[in-house]
Amino acid sequence: MLVSYKWLKELVDVDVTTAELAEKMSTTGIEVEGVETPSEGLSKLVVGHVLTCEDVPETHLHLCQVDTGDAEGPRQIVCGAPNVTAGIKVIVAIPGARIADNYKIKKGRFEAWNLSV
Repeated sequence: MLVSYKWLKELVDVDVTTAELAEKMSTTGIEVEGVETPSEGLSKLVVGHVLTCEDVPETHLHLCQVDTGDAEGPRQIVCGAPNVTAGIKVIVAIPGARIADNYKIKKGRFEAWNLSV
């Protein structure tokens, strides 16, 4: 069974690290197969504000202008999420970001598309 450390802290007064808790549980006879940290390895993720969102004709994609709060100004991002709309806040993996399975996000081009933004 998987147990969230954050959830456990809501139910029980825990003031040790996850590694220390796993060790204490193991010494009391509760089997701990491992400790996972889902955020481990993630980098360059920021919160962005979607300024505009246009459908890309004949695809499921959207072309968005997203303000990530940096000097570069709004970023043009192609997104496949069906629930993206102008005005919402989203997590943005900026170029160079590392996400699940150590996948690196790269900046790309889509010159062949005839899009007006």
